[in-house]
Amino acid sequence: MDDKAIAVIEYESMIFGRHLAGLPGRTRRTGGVLDHSAYSLLSILQARGPSSIRELTAVTGLDASTLNRQTAALLRENYAVRIPDPAGGLARKYQITDHGERTLREEREASRAALAGLIADWSETDRATFAELLRRLNDAIEQHVGRHWPRPS
Repeated sequence: MDDKAIAVIEYESMIFGRHLAGLPGRTRRTGGVLDHSAYSLLSILQARGPSSIRELTAVTGLDASTLNRQTAALLRENYAVRIPDPAGGLARKYQITDHGERTLREEREASRAALAGLIADWSETDRATFAELLRRLNDAIEQHVGRHWPRPS
C-alpha cells in the first residue's frame, strides 16, 4: 500500500470536510438555515422515511441523548414531526415535514450550485470519476463501521 497516497487522502479528506461545511447553504454561518446536524438528520429522514431514535442511532452512530437533543431542535423549527410507528410498533418515529423538505431542498440546491461552480472547469469524466471514487470511499467506511447511510433514490 502506498503510504504517501494514504497520507494525502487522510489530510485532504479533513480539508475537504471543512471546506464543504463552509459552502453557501451548508451552515447558518455561511447564509444557510440548517446546522450540520439538522442537514444530516433531515437528509436521512428524507431518504429512508420515518425513523425512530434507535434507527437514527444505527445510521449515524450517535447516542440517543445526542439524537434526542438534535431531533428536539427539528421539532421546534417544524422541520420534523413525531408520529406513531406506521408499522404499529411502540416507538414513535420522526418524519420530515413539508417545511423541512423545502428547507432541505433549498440548502441542498445552494450547496450543489456552489460545488458546481467550483468544478465547472472539470471535464464530465473527471466529475464522474471523483463522484464514483468518493462513493467508493464512503462505501468502504460504511462497510468497515457496519453502519450504512441511506442514499436518495
